[in-house]
Amino acid sequence: MAFVVASSQTAVKQEMDSMMQIWQHRADSIAKIKRVIFFNKLENFPIDTIGTININGLHLKELPNINRFCNIIAIDAERNKLKKVSARQIKIDSLTRLNLSNNNLKRINFPRNSVIESLNLSNNKLLRIPYSIRKLKHLKSLIISKNQIKRIPRFLKKMEQLNSLEINFNKIKPSKADIRRLKNIEVLLLAGNNIASLPININDLENIKKLNLSKNKLSSVPPKFALLDSLETIVFYKNEFTQIPLEITMLPNLKIIDFYYNNISEIPDEIGNIKNLSIVFLAYNKIEIIPDTIRSLKNIKALYIHDNKLFNIPNWITELSSLEVLDISYNNLFSIPDMSNMPKLYEVDIQENEITYFPWKLMEKPELKLLFIRGNPFILDKEERQQLKITLEEKRAVGVVIVD
Repeated sequence: MAFVVASSQTAVKQEMDSMMQIWQHRADSIAKIKRVIFFNKLENFPIDTIGTININGLHLKELPNINRFCNIIAIDAERNKLKKVSARQIKIDSLTRLNLSNNNLKRINFPRNSVIESLNLSNNKLLRIPYSIRKLKHLKSLIISKNQIKRIPRFLKKMEQLNSLEINFNKIKPSKADIRRLKNIEVLLLAGNNIASLPININDLENIKKLNLSKNKLSSVPPKFALLDSLETIVFYKNEFTQIPLEITMLPNLKIIDFYYNNISEIPDEIGNIKNLSIVFLAYNKIEIIPDTIRSLKNIKALYIHDNKLFNIPNWITELSSLEVLDISYNNLFSIPDMSNMPKLYEVDIQENEITYFPWKLMEKPELKLLFIRGNPFILDKEERQQLKITLEEKRAVGVVIVD
């Protein structure tokens, strides 16, 4: 039996490998045709007419000679086979955006006094952030995700224009020194680095506005996290939190929190202190109760708390006059309040609960654009079923999407 299973697995693998080879051969053939077309066109372009060079997916092993074009603003060269790029190849005075993602880059050198503002080096084979990046005095955004980078270099601290750094899916374990080197950063994405803890001096990210730490192994934050006064968005998607840290509730400018896919069973009452909170992602947890203090969040626009263990939605939820989107699907709800008078609510998802009373008033709500109701054991008599059929047709005729 084991031999039969092994043989079957081998056959499947061989078939997949064969399909991959066919796909690769087809992709190479298409790329070859594209290369011929591109280089033929390149010869005929006047040197002052090209603003963007798009060589995506041509499977190039080196960048073409494009330095003669004097007005190039952007180069898109993703999905090629580049292993290195020299300063000479990208010494273009007008170049502000460079995309070299999805290549095989191990080395790149930038020219001095470059005016590049946006650089994408994601999905390459870089072991470190290239030292020559320090020459890019005007660089504002650096995307260098999906490489093999382990540390934040010292020179980043001196790059005063750099305010956005995406370094997802590398091998970064941020140290106190790393945090000090990122003091100018406003947007920091560190997802998928297997980070288990944050440095105690996290507050040195004094300008941070958006912090994405999703797909790590965090279960708590340092006390000084509460001092990140500029923080507006925090993403802890797919971590190991069992509770929402109270430090989060002390952030005065926080607008968006994301705790999707954790192990949270309780929302702290202190969440009501985050007065500017507008979007809350708490789905895929173990939450049973929505605390009364949420009623004080007068700026909340969207609440995603589906796939939890809620048994009740409090009546005061109708007081949230700014609420536009409510997703309470996949819980254990037997009823919901009458939300038909909530002035801005236009999207509601109540599917896959235990609700028996059909929300007629909600469906007639003038502002409603999207309603999910399927998967509930609604009790309807024959007349009500006929009325529902008519109402659904009327709503759909005017563009309201109702999923039943």
